[in-house]
Amino acid sequence: MVNADLIIYNIGEAIYFKEPIRKISDENTRILKNVGIAVKDGKILDIGTSDYILTKYNSKYKINSEKMLITSGLIDMHTHAIFAGSREDELYKKLSGINYSQILKEGGGIYKTVSMTKNASELNLKSNLEKILKKSLLLGTTAIEIKSGYGLDFDNELKLLRVVNSFKEYNIVPTLLAHVIPKDFEGDEYVKYFITKIIPEVKRLNLAKYVDVFCDEGAFNLEQSKKILKTALKYGFKLRMHADQIKYIGCSDLIKEFPLDSIDHLESTPQEKLKILGETGTALGLLPASIISMLDNRKPAVDAIKNKAIIALGTDYSPNSPMISMQTVFDLAIYYLNFKPIEALAYSTINSAYSLGLNNLGNIEIGKEADLIIWDVENLNQLGYYWGYDRIKSLIYKGKIIRTQEK
Repeated sequence: MVNADLIIYNIGEAIYFKEPIRKISDENTRILKNVGIAVKDGKILDIGTSDYILTKYNSKYKINSEKMLITSGLIDMHTHAIFAGSREDELYKKLSGINYSQILKEGGGIYKTVSMTKNASELNLKSNLEKILKKSLLLGTTAIEIKSGYGLDFDNELKLLRVVNSFKEYNIVPTLLAHVIPKDFEGDEYVKYFITKIIPEVKRLNLAKYVDVFCDEGAFNLEQSKKILKTALKYGFKLRMHADQIKYIGCSDLIKEFPLDSIDHLESTPQEKLKILGETGTALGLLPASIISMLDNRKPAVDAIKNKAIIALGTDYSPNSPMISMQTVFDLAIYYLNFKPIEALAYSTINSAYSLGLNNLGNIEIGKEADLIIWDVENLNQLGYYWGYDRIKSLIYKGKIIRTQEK
């Protein structure tokens, strides 16, 4: 017999995708039944019937799945998880009918968090982020993107990215975010500062994989966003973009000019523009928890891109929407955005991995990293049917069992 580090057997359903998914079909999606999985050196070694796996492989560690569903770990492709302080007072303002744009103009929102984050030490920021990462992982998020953007100036943006990069034990994709223009800068002056001082140093120190720009009303305009993206590309960064969250000012049209791995939000993108976006190879990041947190009843015209675009899902965890569970995002994708469970799973795993360039994650496939969730349900449709709570039975991360439901 061949030695393995872990054997999972008696699996009811295992979901396999070919990447990336636009429309679910028999050619790109398979639901494997009554199978087993062998894990070695943190990767999926083999997949087959339970009898085949148990006959061929031997391991000290075995999990009887008891006919439950298994999927790859969930991947959060859009967060702002590194910051200090909270903004619960703004919830009452939004409930009273004050929109986010007005809160931002009054010095709240991002600007309030920037002030608190600048005053926080690296030690405090690291302690805060560690708590978030632990919660996220235990809820099934096995890879996460984290943006800077609450520092704004040179010293504080580097401080945030140093903290993000200090967590080597997690699958983290660090992103330098051009978030908003500081109060003490003119717009074009700050863009020059960002592209000549911050971007080159972040590259020199290798602190980020991506550069992201918040292109929208109240943030960076079209020409300013172009300059940031052009400079980022020159320095060898991969590109992401926030677009059309507050208002359509043409930001999503930049997909024609730049090789964006992901373009996110899109709440205000005109339907005809969404159709064009859906024909590209760029992932369209939808953030349902963030949409709800804005309390303004806007959401993307998903019917224009469903079955056409490479849709990915994220939490958009931030001080405006401090919700870190990708399980909840999966639920909202079904009950708020009207995706089928199989679609919501693809968008939360293989497509989110695609949006972040994580080719070794997001799927149950031989050779991929063994980040796996055994759910306390028998099939994928049950995972969508039972919602609003933590449904994980066992969690395997980098080939190791890190959580098992107590009976």
